[in-house]
Amino acid sequence: MSSQNPVINQNGTSSIKSGQFCTWNTANGTNATITIANSSRSNVLKFAISGAPGSGIIVDDAGQSRSTFDGVYSLKPNSPNIVVTAFGDFGGSTVTITNITNVQNDAEATIQCQTS
Repeated sequence: MSSQNPVINQNGTSSIKSGQFCTWNTANGTNATITIANSSRSNVLKFAISGAPGSGIIVDDAGQSRSTFDGVYSLKPNSPNIVVTAFGDFGGSTVTITNITNVQNDAEATIQCQTS
């Protein structure tokens, strides 16, 4: 596991447990993709996204389209193929992913970011 509250500069991966957050520093004018998965076999992962642009991003929430990336998400356990993905030009924004899962039923968020 990485530091308490990891930072990803454009490209990288990280995992965060309940109460932790990860900051992703995006690049302006480029295509970027972020994918978040639940690595728990038994607990639901709940997380919040903030700081993303309000438009220009395509969001797939476990197979369902969303109009914005900022918001609260829930991913069921033991489903590695069910993920939240967003891609587009994040405009150099700083996106924060916060794991808001109840600590008694912790689920780790696995985050992968790519910028091209």
